[in-house]
Amino acid sequence: MRACCLAGIALTKMLSRTKTIASEGMTLIELVIVMAVMGILLAIAVPSYQSHMLRVHRSEAIRMLLQASMCQERIYASNGNYDTNQCHPGSEYQQYQLSYTPPDTQGGTFMAMAVPTGAQVADPCGSLSLDQSGARDVSGIKISSAKCWNGR
Repeated sequence: MRACCLAGIALTKMLSRTKTIASEGMTLIELVIVMAVMGILLAIAVPSYQSHMLRVHRSEAIRMLLQASMCQERIYASNGNYDTNQCHPGSEYQQYQLSYTPPDTQGGTFMAMAVPTGAQVADPCGSLSLDQSGARDVSGIKISSAKCWNGR
């Protein structure tokens, strides 16, 4: 009788051990559900992140254009004309290349342009420009200048 009881106890321990081992793992269905949820989240998050980064880099280009304009105005106040060979502010992101159109013969005008490079080329606003009168423009066809300049 004693052997029978020992075998029953051993069998009970073995069954309880297999239950705990089985309950510690994941089933294939659970794994597929987790992967589907992650896929949906990524499908929403990645485009939103990319759009946000385009706006961040555009804000940096606007900062560069405003800095260049202030520098040109200081030069104009000192010398009576604009000098586009000076005032080339930079950016740590380097997603826009700042350039000037050549000034007129008297040096009374300037236009600074921020041309997108790299991944920023996908920005619908295109190139941003600012002239000596404060006029702001974009090269994007289907978007307003006010929207690209963030209401500034």
